[in-house]
Amino acid sequence: MILSLDSCARRCSNDVGMKQRFHTIIKPERNGWFVGWVEEVPGTITQGKSLNECRRNLRDALELMIETHRQEARLPLDESCIQEAIEIETSELGNAAEVSTQQFQMSQ
Repeated sequence: MILSLDSCARRCSNDVGMKQRFHTIIKPERNGWFVGWVEEVPGTITQGKSLNECRRNLRDALELMIETHRQEARLPLDESCIQEAIEIETSELGNAAEVSTQQFQMSQ
């Protein structure tokens, strides 16, 4: 069976279990609380009374932000749309070294 780019992209877009890695910054405050944010997703910021609570809250906040953005991005979807995954490689300094479109190929 040969699948077109469009049908493969649509079929693959419904796959579950994909993992993505995000980078967080957690800053201890003088009052004993921890404030954390996600570098790649502006507005994903939270706090916790402990470092572990802040980490849990960051995970929850990030999941909520991603789901909200995904739902908003899919509002104009129709049969003419092509859904694809994109993978980029960046250096630790944030400069894009290589950008490539992959058909839902996951990296570690």
